Amino acid sequence: MKKIALVLLAGSLFVFSGCKKTPGPQGPQGIPGVDGNANVVGEDPFTVSSWQYTTNAAGIAGSDAYYASFNDGNVSNAIANNGMVVVYIQYPDGTWKGLPDIVNGTSFSTNFSAGGFDIYYSDVNGSVPINPGSQVFRVVVISSSQRQANPNTNWKNYNEAMAATSAKSAPAVSQ
Repeated sequence: MKKIALVLLAGSLFVFSGCKKTPGPQGPQGIPGVDGNANVVGEDPFTVSSWQYTTNAAGIAGSDAYYASFNDGNVSNAIANNGMVVVYIQYPDGTWKGLPDIVNGTSFSTNFSAGGFDIYYSDVNGSVPINPGSQVFRVVVISSSQRQANPNTNWKNYNEAMAATSAKSAPAVSQ
């Protein structure tokens, strides 16, 4: 029995030590990929003309505000928990400004959760605001890894955020 075990052991050592792996030559360089980032979505601009009024806006001074709610599939649970959603407003001179933003005693702000976001318009002194009328916005959805890869980016600055992310375009949100 010892002889059989010794023969099997010697045979297996011979079989496994006889194989040698030698690497082959380096393959050719692949075709360069398209620049971009799968973790950032820059959505197309959209106009908000229909606002709802509330006297109970959470986190709004005085609680009187106009708001608009949007469904957005790009705002996943991972984004809601660890990423960020930046909403920009376009002013009449063509500049984009990140929310929150205060102009002439009124404030545009935003809130987001998985599946969508809200935009609020209020008067900073707590009085009843006038209806904001038609306003143009754009949303950028940014993952946690993208934020970490660009720690010095001012995400409220639209041009800086676009330069840092190479955001891919996505369809506008639905209200």
